[in-house]
Amino acid sequence: MKHFDCPVIGRRPSQEFVCSGSSIGILLMEDAAAAREALYFGDATARVKREWWYHKPSRLWFLLERHTGTDTVVSVELATQVHPHDSP
Repeated sequence: MKHFDCPVIGRRPSQEFVCSGSSIGILLMEDAAAAREALYFGDATARVKREWWYHKPSRLWFLLERHTGTDTVVSVELATQVHPHDSP
């Protein structure tokens, strides 16, 4: 089973996460055709990509840097603020 070593919630099974895609600012692209292609077909180049991931049990969003060729997680950072009244 694959795990993510997260500095916020610790080592968690990857099944608890949902990938929401690349954090590339598609809406900022000037070429509408290129933006549509990136949105629907993505970029299959093996490289380190910054992606949005959602942790279902804690309801927290994370930004992961992941090498798509080896599926290795390079870094994990919290993308949402944790409020005292929220319980992970």
